[in-house]
Amino acid sequence: MVGAQVKITEQPFLVSNAQHLNQIVWTMIGNTIKESIYCVSEAPVSQLRFVCLDCEQKNITDMVPALNSAQDLTRSAGFPTVVLKLSTVSANWTGATVVCQAALNGGTVDSAPATVDVRYLRQPHVVDSSGQGPVLIPSQGYRFYVECQRGADGFCNQSGRRKTLRCNVQSHPPATTFRWLKNGVATSGNGAEITIGTEMIGHSLQCTANNGLYADIEMPTSQAVQIDPYSTARIVSDNFQTVQQLAPFQAGNRIEMNNDVNLQCVIEGNPRPVVYWKLRRNNGQIVDAPCPQGYDGNYQEMQMNTLGSLQSSMMRLKSTCTMRVSNYSYSGQYWCSACSVVSQGQPECSPSLDTPGSSVLNMQVQGAPMQSEVPITIEQMPNNNNAVIAVHYCAEPAPRPPREIVFNIDQNDIQIGQRWENFRFESNLQNNTVANCFSARLQIAPVREEDQYRTIYLKVQNQFGSKQIPISLDSLLGGGSALSSRLSVWWIILIVLAALVFASCCLAAICRKKLSCFSGVKKGHEDYSDAKSGMGK
Repeated sequence: MVGAQVKITEQPFLVSNAQHLNQIVWTMIGNTIKESIYCVSEAPVSQLRFVCLDCEQKNITDMVPALNSAQDLTRSAGFPTVVLKLSTVSANWTGATVVCQAALNGGTVDSAPATVDVRYLRQPHVVDSSGQGPVLIPSQGYRFYVECQRGADGFCNQSGRRKTLRCNVQSHPPATTFRWLKNGVATSGNGAEITIGTEMIGHSLQCTANNGLYADIEMPTSQAVQIDPYSTARIVSDNFQTVQQLAPFQAGNRIEMNNDVNLQCVIEGNPRPVVYWKLRRNNGQIVDAPCPQGYDGNYQEMQMNTLGSLQSSMMRLKSTCTMRVSNYSYSGQYWCSACSVVSQGQPECSPSLDTPGSSVLNMQVQGAPMQSEVPITIEQMPNNNNAVIAVHYCAEPAPRPPREIVFNIDQNDIQIGQRWENFRFESNLQNNTVANCFSARLQIAPVREEDQYRTIYLKVQNQFGSKQIPISLDSLLGGGSALSSRLSVWWIILIVLAALVFASCCLAAICRKKLSCFSGVKKGHEDYSDAKSGMGK
């Protein structure tokens, strides 16, 4: 039968009576799929199956196994039939093209294509205007905050910023009907957004949404969000100036290494504020200060005067940052930021996490020289066999040439500008971005094979101590380079001599063995002659 028909249908009717579906609609109500899809044909076709034509192109990976789960109903229907009953579908299947394929006379027959349309509506969520969800407080539920500017009586006045909330829902087709619930009762707002102010403090909000898949009384509802007053977190006081005027700090904001510093910031706000400690290094890089941050910080609650029933919601905390100054990376400018976490997005902080406020603590660490975090580097010249080794270190105060900074090569000290054999102390350069860090440059011209076996180190000192930084030319020049892979000339000579000695010993042994054999043969002939002469007698 050349003209065998294959159709995708809603019901298992004879193919001649069935209406082919140009669109396959799957509707998800909760986690349930209502529709069953059939493929019908006529004898003598066999092996009906659903095939996705463009899943690979659309990067849909979970649809093919679902289509392969179709069940064969041919025996019960009396004609070639399969049914596809799915327990779940994916939203990204929408737009995929599906055909039903049948085997016939060693070939295949395809139905007309059908486009998949997945219709669904997931549970709505209340978000703010930037799309961020509410804060989840353990044992208290979800919270959004409305700005509260308190008057002299301690109550929130009506001049604070109002907040826009949105009913966020994933659905296809898009949701068109929305409803807002205040304490479980419908309000006048029917759009996807609602704007609230201090009048909503102490109440809860929910939203419902629908795209035609649900009855009005069954519209999915979001979680309840409690509305609380929001008083911007602010810094009340700090101890920066006091700390900077006492030991161990010295003039010029200097502090010696291995001393402890204890910084404090008093903050207040609602919801419970947090502190982020920040450090702007001498090179302008802004990083977290080396102490606990945010919710992990060290806090002590403080008493504050309360006015009005809502004033009691304000919280005042003292945050402490204790650090031991152990290296030069502690140098820079410190400040604290009082932050309010009012959504799942970034906290609102004052002053900014990127820019210090008016109150800061400046720290300039001084101590013995230390090796920098920057590793030792090598610059190999492309057109010759020369190289420059750069050793990075930090020291405050800086070493004073020529005696306080030298390179040592096999117990030979060379100062800046001096040379020993093929080594020359080229320069000592200050780092452009970090004031107390330097780069000592050792030139090797030319690089020799035996240089990788030398003992080399940079010796730096100042009034606080000294530091020796070892330099391994074997690792800097080694690996796959031709220089490190070749053996020393002396090793080659030793190997050749050893080979000659071994060959001489072997020759001597062979000669001794041959002489021994010749002696044995001569003696044998003499015996034979003697025996022969004896027989003649």
